[in-house]
Amino acid sequence: MLRLATLLSFLSTVPLAPALDIRISADLPPQAALQKLREARKAGDNSPATILFPEGITELLQPLILEAQDSNLTFIGANSTLIGGPVVTGWGKHEGGIVKADVSKLLPKGFLPRQLLCDGERQILARYPNFDAKDPLYGGWAFVAAFPPAGAPEGHLWKRTLYVKPEDVRKWAHPEEVEIDIFAQYGWWNFIEPVAALDPATRLLTLKKDCAYDLHPHNRYHFQNALEELDAPGEWFYDRHSGTLYFWPVKPLEQCEVRLPLTDSFFKIKNAKNITIRGLTLTGCHGSTIIFERAEDCLVEKCVITKAGAFHGSGVSASDGKNVRISRCEISFTGSNGVSLSGGDRKTLTGPGHVVEDCHIHHMGVFNKNACGVGLYGVDNAVRHNHIHDGPRMGVQMSGNNLAVEYNHMHHLCLETQDGGAVYTGGRDWISSRGSKWRYNLIHDVIGCGQESGGLKHPWFTFGLYPDDNTGGLDITGNIVFRCAYAGIHMHNARDCVVENNIFALAGKFQFDLHGWVKEQRFYTSHIDTMIKGYESVIGQPAWKNMRGMALHPKDAIREDGTMMSGNVVRRNIMFSDPPGVQYGDLRHCSAKWNVIDQNLAWAGAGHTIRTGINKSGPDKPGAPLLSETFDNVEPGKTPKGWGFNHRPNKDVQLVVSDGALRADCALGSDPGNPKTVFHGPDIAIKPGAACRVRLRVKTTGPGAKLSLAFASFKNREGYWQTVSTSLTATREWSEVEATGRVPREDEAAWKPWMKHFWLRVDCHEPEGQVFIDDVRIVECEPLDEWTSWQAEGWDKHSRIADPQFVDWKNDDFRLKPESPAFKLGFKAIPVEKIGVRK
Repeated sequence: MLRLATLLSFLSTVPLAPALDIRISADLPPQAALQKLREARKAGDNSPATILFPEGITELLQPLILEAQDSNLTFIGANSTLIGGPVVTGWGKHEGGIVKADVSKLLPKGFLPRQLLCDGERQILARYPNFDAKDPLYGGWAFVAAFPPAGAPEGHLWKRTLYVKPEDVRKWAHPEEVEIDIFAQYGWWNFIEPVAALDPATRLLTLKKDCAYDLHPHNRYHFQNALEELDAPGEWFYDRHSGTLYFWPVKPLEQCEVRLPLTDSFFKIKNAKNITIRGLTLTGCHGSTIIFERAEDCLVEKCVITKAGAFHGSGVSASDGKNVRISRCEISFTGSNGVSLSGGDRKTLTGPGHVVEDCHIHHMGVFNKNACGVGLYGVDNAVRHNHIHDGPRMGVQMSGNNLAVEYNHMHHLCLETQDGGAVYTGGRDWISSRGSKWRYNLIHDVIGCGQESGGLKHPWFTFGLYPDDNTGGLDITGNIVFRCAYAGIHMHNARDCVVENNIFALAGKFQFDLHGWVKEQRFYTSHIDTMIKGYESVIGQPAWKNMRGMALHPKDAIREDGTMMSGNVVRRNIMFSDPPGVQYGDLRHCSAKWNVIDQNLAWAGAGHTIRTGINKSGPDKPGAPLLSETFDNVEPGKTPKGWGFNHRPNKDVQLVVSDGALRADCALGSDPGNPKTVFHGPDIAIKPGAACRVRLRVKTTGPGAKLSLAFASFKNREGYWQTVSTSLTATREWSEVEATGRVPREDEAAWKPWMKHFWLRVDCHEPEGQVFIDDVRIVECEPLDEWTSWQAEGWDKHSRIADPQFVDWKNDDFRLKPESPAFKLGFKAIPVEKIGVRK
């Protein structure tokens, strides 16, 4: 022991090798500073090194590329800003308020500018219609013209062409340089595509290449990148032929600093270890500001990343490697994602352990509307304790295994797109996102934006939590989710998920839903081969031995009752709605034999019943039927009065009387918005809250035809309402079928003042053949209590209806009072104080 003490005493007197500090200056720019470090390393100095950026602005027009030889290096700054674009000078007058400058010598060969900064703020690429600063998200759009009543022209190229409205016909000197920024098809996100031509006579716009999605009537868009459209302050245009930059500054040019972002990234770290980037402001690059590839034990801390990245440019990305942390940064106004993490081996379930924590990420996706706050992929990566808000689509979008999204505060998301969520994942390969956790997140105000004939609609079809497309094996625990456009959680054929101890409140349509697949749906037929391949790629691996739900092979996923959704447990949650009438839950192709919903607390306000959408109807009420139709008095070959098409796939499809019955031709059309035969009966006056039953006889010319029956109501430019469909299969023999449904009460969210009439809707799901219906009779019947009907289906048998006793839900405080009845159901208090950025 004496010898050891003596040795330690001696070692304490030996001076440590000094750290190598290199200061960037006018005489030693960043690239030269890195080269100085490398020379020191070659000379044998392998001590930890620091490169210090000076106060103020440093132009960095080429990325610092760090490799293994540059390990153990820290970059720091004090009020230091890195800008990836030079100042533009040499301005001259063009016309009006527009100035111009020759920038050909500033640009790398072949580079086309996608951004312009004036005093650090992005300017608007010349466009039509002009950007609307008063309504930046929902104003300033043109809309694809509708087709004539006959539908799309024969041979219409859905991905290549569209028609503009007469007022939107434009004339350009170089139409081949113009781009269209369009939210194609269903408006999931946008695409920026090059234009080939615009015919002013026909108003037909043709793209240079196919868009990934179909171009539908009413899709919103704007044109950009044409000098003719430079007609407003703040707009700019670069002429690739002359190398001239045109700009209309918002204030006198002598008061502006105009920069042209050129650098791809500021830092590219490949195969290096122990790299730290701390205390820097990074702005004005073309790609992602910081890129880690196969890096280990690296840290980005206390940085500000803003106004950076074009369409594919993110704040920080880390792929493969190990233990990259992004911590206590503010990341905003990125072209694409705030942060992207990926890496790991899914067969062995070993991952890099990358983390984004305690960051403020907001206003991402300036150009790319499929961008998210954090893109999380691979294995064993985490997003925790962040504040993520104001984005066009998801807060966190993920795919992989053993991923964690926890203790985040997320809000005001899906502002520009629809069919998304604050947190989203999918599972088309059967194995994603098994082993992952979404827990203790505070999520609210997930908005959604839809595109309809009447213009943009918001809020619209969007969710808080969204396990989509066969997502498997998620643990969803302790989240508070409220004020989401459609539902707090949308489980789209999710399986083997545990949804427990969450609060779902104040959603627009349902508090939660489980929508399963069946064998006949395209979701199943399109993905079953991928599911089998994914399952068989890992099932023999030791790491997957105890993964929940993996005992079932996807080839056996369709149960004997025809449903696929299974293994889900939804229990000990609080489902809270206000105003009254919002539906408790919504179930489609989901069986209580294979899924559990129980021990939940439901509340819709004092004096208001729980709506479930399940309407088990009692006996028919006495009195005359609402509709009785035998078609015996209708001339053969004619369409009966009041009957007609909702969707007519082509002009040859008929709806006429034949042999004393109504005959409908089945067909599938090329118009994705009008794909199958759908027809309706005569208008029936609506009585709010009335339950109705339809009975009819049906047969088909084929061996079997899939049909569905529902009651529906519609008013142009106002909206559409429909009951849950009843599915059936018609055969060659006449059979009697029935369906029931209930009209919303006036105190329910589904009720709209424009609802004056409803009608029977019949959907034909077959590509060919004919369907016959006869003896149609619609009567009013006695409605049963919806909660009782729900429980009779096997759901919530041990759940309670009671006020959850929130502290102050009207002011967004969803903590529970000690006397809350939720605790008697086993609900545990959510640690709200731990959610969000830690101080």
